[in-house]
Amino acid sequence: MSQEFSTILLAAVGAVLFVGGLLFFLRPSWLLGWLKGMAVFGIMAIGAYLLVIALNLYDYQSLSGMQTVASVSTQEQGDQRWGVAFELVGQEPVVASLRGDQWQVDARIIRFTGPLRWLGIGPAYRLERLGGRYTSLEQERSNPRSVIGLNDAVWVDLWELDRQFDLPFVEGVYGNATFMPMRDGAVFDVRLSGSGLVAVPANEEAHKAVQYW
Repeated sequence: MSQEFSTILLAAVGAVLFVGGLLFFLRPSWLLGWLKGMAVFGIMAIGAYLLVIALNLYDYQSLSGMQTVASVSTQEQGDQRWGVAFELVGQEPVVASLRGDQWQVDARIIRFTGPLRWLGIGPAYRLERLGGRYTSLEQERSNPRSVIGLNDAVWVDLWELDRQFDLPFVEGVYGNATFMPMRDGAVFDVRLSGSGLVAVPANEEAHKAVQYW
């Protein structure tokens, strides 16, 4: 396509759009109807967005400052095989088996900005899974991984939507606790803030596990 033809085509499209815009303004009823329609769609979109936020706040738990959200205790069951009790604050523990030498907890954190923050909506979190890991790279590559799910999937997950579409006034953060060693009889507290997870020893066996790790 020659530059001359491209220029003519561009001018023709520009002229059509300009004249169409003038005709649009010459008939104010069209403009008024269009503005009403756009306003209605805008209100519906805002309402749907706020509804998704509200539904996710129901599934996520509120977070204020650094707080202990769970505890993890480990019992040796065999060679690199551990019974793990994961207990959320105020709930019955989830008991399962993990393979490996270390464990880690993953969480999804949602932070709010702008008008949502002005309304007093604080960060919210959702613990996702508890997983095991081998210290040996060869075992980590070849041996089966063991993961315990801590929550069911959310139908419309605000965290996922923000990661894909960068939603306004919402920030989805992925938090995980540093891998901690497995030890028979050890208990760790899992603490969470708006920036992520931290695991700290809660008894003597856990302190020894970290000390000699």
